[in-house]
Amino acid sequence: MFRRTKVTTKMFRLIFVRFKPTVPIIVGLCVGFCLSIICYPVGLMNTDGPDVGCSGLDNLLLAGRQKSKKMVPGFSISGTDGEGNPLNDEDYEPILRTGNDPQKPKNNDKRAVVRTRYVSAELHIREKLFVGVIVKGDVYPESTTIGMNKTLAHHVSKIVFFAREKQEPTPENMEIVSLGVDQSIMSVFRVWDYIETHHGNDFDWYLLIPDTVYLYGGALMDFVGHMSLGHDVYMGMPVLEEDKEITYCKKEAGYLLSSNLMQKVGSHWTECMERAWSSLPGLEVARCIKQYTGVHCSNSFEGSVYRAYNFQDKALSPRDFEDKRLQNALAIYHVIDQRSMYKLHKFSAEVALNRTYKEIKNLQASIEESSQYGPPESRKVTWPTGYPPPFNVTTRFEVFEWEYFTMTHIFGTSDQEPKLPLTGADKLDIDEVVTTSMGRLNEKYADAFTLGRLVNGYRRFDPTRGMEYTLDLELKMTSQKLKKSIQKRVHLLRPLNKVEMIPMPYVTEQTRVTLIVPVQVDSQDQLKVFLDFYTRVCIEANDKSSLMMIFIYSPAQAQTMASEDVFGKLKGFISYLEKKHSEAQMSWLSVKTTVPSLVALMDVISTKFTDNVLFLLTNVFTELSVEFLNRARMNTINEWQVFFPIPFTQYDPNIIYNDTPDPGHITIIKGSGIFDKSLYEHASFYRSDYVTARKLWDEKHPGVGTDHIQSDLDLFEMFLNAKVHVLRAVDPALKQRFKERFCRPTLREDRYHQCLASRAEGLASRSQLAKLIWSSEKDLDVRIKTIQRKGVVH
Repeated sequence: MFRRTKVTTKMFRLIFVRFKPTVPIIVGLCVGFCLSIICYPVGLMNTDGPDVGCSGLDNLLLAGRQKSKKMVPGFSISGTDGEGNPLNDEDYEPILRTGNDPQKPKNNDKRAVVRTRYVSAELHIREKLFVGVIVKGDVYPESTTIGMNKTLAHHVSKIVFFAREKQEPTPENMEIVSLGVDQSIMSVFRVWDYIETHHGNDFDWYLLIPDTVYLYGGALMDFVGHMSLGHDVYMGMPVLEEDKEITYCKKEAGYLLSSNLMQKVGSHWTECMERAWSSLPGLEVARCIKQYTGVHCSNSFEGSVYRAYNFQDKALSPRDFEDKRLQNALAIYHVIDQRSMYKLHKFSAEVALNRTYKEIKNLQASIEESSQYGPPESRKVTWPTGYPPPFNVTTRFEVFEWEYFTMTHIFGTSDQEPKLPLTGADKLDIDEVVTTSMGRLNEKYADAFTLGRLVNGYRRFDPTRGMEYTLDLELKMTSQKLKKSIQKRVHLLRPLNKVEMIPMPYVTEQTRVTLIVPVQVDSQDQLKVFLDFYTRVCIEANDKSSLMMIFIYSPAQAQTMASEDVFGKLKGFISYLEKKHSEAQMSWLSVKTTVPSLVALMDVISTKFTDNVLFLLTNVFTELSVEFLNRARMNTINEWQVFFPIPFTQYDPNIIYNDTPDPGHITIIKGSGIFDKSLYEHASFYRSDYVTARKLWDEKHPGVGTDHIQSDLDLFEMFLNAKVHVLRAVDPALKQRFKERFCRPTLREDRYHQCLASRAEGLASRSQLAKLIWSSEKDLDVRIKTIQRKGVVH
């Protein structure tokens, strides 16, 4: 008995030790279960009214109080509203509201936040420099005004030219404002009033100069970039007017105002113009600035000195270029001819370039000297010194492929065509690299070599540093004593330059787009699928779009259109959709042509619309999506840019889905399709841009008409010859179902072969085609063996 008790005790002890960590959990569950029973809602029975339920500990307190009270008929427990006022039973009675009852306005004290269009305006971020140029005479191609625009406009934030009269026609890439006054004093105040009205809060510095001043833009931006903001600055070439105790800036050399000073004086320019009485515009401007800010003209601020050089009667001889005053001048005034301005610009650019090269050499020497004091792993300086090291490869998928080239061909650019002739930009690139290599070798070895031939050439693009080249050159000695050839290997790097933000006009996704869809007889069934996409994406979503379908008839089909219309059923289906969706904007147009081309179709369509209409050319095999429409809206800019997207085309479903079911939609994965760069049938552009490009095309091909236009590529080349940007890029939202392509033998030979190659690439991938051939051969062998067993083949 004692032994059994000892075993039992040991067993309970073992169980307790094993379940000891769960004891707090079990206790917590029990406590929670008990509290939930205690706090369960208790209904207080009312003799005359409905039950009133309370919950929690309040039920227990109320129940205790009721025991000390006598229950009266109709007794019920009431609560309070949000303001603490007692509520009775009447407050709980339901109120029936009908549609005629007036709605009480909601008291919404929240004020709508008005956001600015640009973040820079909300954060008060300004551009650096505004330059205003006062034009003294007419603007013609050989004037100094044109020379100033070409040498300065691409450096400063904004430049505006102020002329006496409006210039017709306006020179390209120039903003000219007509003042309409002849007096110099009134004109200068009109200029400052215009600047204050239109650009008063947009820039940190404002510079006003005549069109006879040359300024090197790089030095000017460095000059204003080294001065602090928030001060009243009036800077130029000071001239002291002793009688009036005013120091004003010489207007011939130009003068600079800070944004802080502009905010104080800007609203008083008109008043100062009305009070002006002298014949010196610079003096009147200085008097106005002194009256409202107390600031005089000065040529220095925080160590920066505004230096100007009088160029009058200079012939620009080599001796003039050696003048230190000319080399150190920020502004060179009294430049009266355009040729002198270009010579000064060349001289300033060479000085800045030599200074940059010198700074680069000093920095490289400093890096090499200081690298020996760094950690052991960073003491090795990569070539070229100061540039990022090559990309560190961690997996085999990150290896950058090298392209092999000679002077005539390039290898390894694509899997489809491993060998291509060296033409176009690639040839210019290789020629420049070889020329640069020979120049550096002769610079190092005192013109000891001439180029024999390029033995081997390799290049690859490293996204961290740029394009790398390795050349094996066969060189011939120029010395008469040593007439032999040697080989040298050189390494070159074309580094990535500083990223530059290109200003673009403002566009939105709210622009109405007109879809143009050509339809042929053999694609009628696919049009119904396209209309289903259009209904879901555009009509039901209330998208700002309209659809125009172009039914293309052959001459034979057009003759029988009255009795037997090949598109009759399709037109009836479109009428049904128009009745079903009354808000839809759909239309169709019948066109008779022997060779349907996009240019010939657009010639007919463009006459039906105004200039501000955005066209989107596509086909019936497109899977329409909102992303595709919005990308066309954002990438197409009137009088600026047209968009030719590269679609993702589906492979032949009979090949890629031979063993699996067709999913019914296109997914961008390897083996389902390819981005076909040879397709140009998708395009978006404005009608005005098309008309302008068409006129230029007719001027280049007079008297030809549209008979020679048979390829979709002609539309692309037509815009390339126009004065607009052509954006050509892949669009993941543009998916096109498989269609059998027909290559016309009447095409140009190169385009015909390009069409055949594109048709072959669009069937399937190489592995899928190989698998298809292998399975076909296997089935053929099985059939032959079956026939042999039956004794048909002996």
